Amino acid sequence: MAEQESGGVLVSECEPVPTYESIDADEGWEPQLVEKLCDLLYGADPGSYDLDDELAKLETNYGDAIYTELIYLLSHLRFEIDEAREHWAEIVEHRSSMEKRLGSPVDLRVALVSYFVEVNRRFKNPKIIELKLFEQTRASVYRDELTGLYNYRFFRESLKREIRRSERQSTPLSLIMFDIDDFKSYNDTNGHEVGNEALSAIGNVFLDSIRRIDLAARYGGEEFALILPETMKTGAHVVAERIRQSIEDFAFTNEKTQPVCGRLTGSLGVATFPTDAGGAGELFRAADRALYLAKGSGKNCVCLYEQDRRSYPRYDLEIGGRVRTMANRFSSLKTINVSESGVRFRCGQRLPVGEIVDVRLDAPGKTSEVSFLGRVANLIDNGNKRFEVAVRSGDTYREDRLALAILAREAAKAVNRTGAVPLDEPAAGKPASKKKKKKVSAKRPAGASRRKGRSGKS
Repeated sequence: MAEQESGGVLVSECEPVPTYESIDADEGWEPQLVEKLCDLLYGADPGSYDLDDELAKLETNYGDAIYTELIYLLSHLRFEIDEAREHWAEIVEHRSSMEKRLGSPVDLRVALVSYFVEVNRRFKNPKIIELKLFEQTRASVYRDELTGLYNYRFFRESLKREIRRSERQSTPLSLIMFDIDDFKSYNDTNGHEVGNEALSAIGNVFLDSIRRIDLAARYGGEEFALILPETMKTGAHVVAERIRQSIEDFAFTNEKTQPVCGRLTGSLGVATFPTDAGGAGELFRAADRALYLAKGSGKNCVCLYEQDRRSYPRYDLEIGGRVRTMANRFSSLKTINVSESGVRFRCGQRLPVGEIVDVRLDAPGKTSEVSFLGRVANLIDNGNKRFEVAVRSGDTYREDRLALAILAREAAKAVNRTGAVPLDEPAAGKPASKKKKKKVSAKRPAGASRRKGRSGKS
């Protein structure tokens, strides 16, 4: 069989190329993984065993799901994860057997076709189509054609999936909502073709501002959304401000007629799970409210939901424990409150801000201590060798954060007499009380950031 110059996908005669209706994100389909596999198949020689090494790397991040998607890419057969893993092992074994018989390397796709036609006999009358054409059809299901960003449908499913992942890993998840200021005025003045060019340019700004694990989507019209896994609210605020500034600095066609400083600008709202919401719907509404607060505050600014920079709710909890710096002995402490990202306590030892400390807390009802390494974020000297210390665990080991998260959730349960904290609802329990904030001008609320006028490009 002649070797193809580009990838091909084998499909059965009775199964059509997928359409919008035939693919549902609820099936567990992960387009980001599919794109990585496509890049791998396009760039690697299917007859080379280097492909096996690259698949092993992907398996580290995505687990055995890679074999479900890989077989589906190459054969359009959908298997459960365990079954797909077994089939893939048999395909690899079949490939080795073919190479021994032929005395030469065998293309991975050839081995897969032979396996499903001659060994597993899933296909009786197979046909082959170009992989790139197949994926272009498939990509139209979850990509916005104008901007190249993900669309609303994929955003909706991804937000739910990332919320579940955030819960499992006890890490924060931030959401940024973005809306172009006075875009109707810009469209009416310049026409829809110029407006589409502006939307495409803004899509590129989003892509240039995010990490590989982030997800940017066109929510609809002139609204965009950005999912930031493993990102605290302070970090999301930095990203949002960078996007706002980049769009203000961008030279859009005929933007001088725009109401806001003669520039085409955008407003952004930021919210973070779990402190602002207990589920995907609540998180979206929180970020959306922050966005409209930014709109009502003069536009071209970033607003945080409830103007709070915390990424986790705090719960009042008084338990004993001990703390030390890496060079000193332990001294006793008494906690004031705990959250999934840190703890505040009183102790008799001055702990310098920025110092890494070893914290051991007495877990109620348990014989072992909750132990974690953290960094001192705040120190208040109350005199007479009495100090109030805040320690953050966010930049230490994941196991430490998980231990603290369990303690915080137990504290929430203790306050909430109805039982466990639901995973898809706001965290139960009574959050630690906050001091009343000073009134601020309605024109510029606290937490909003804005730079007026035109600034030079960096």
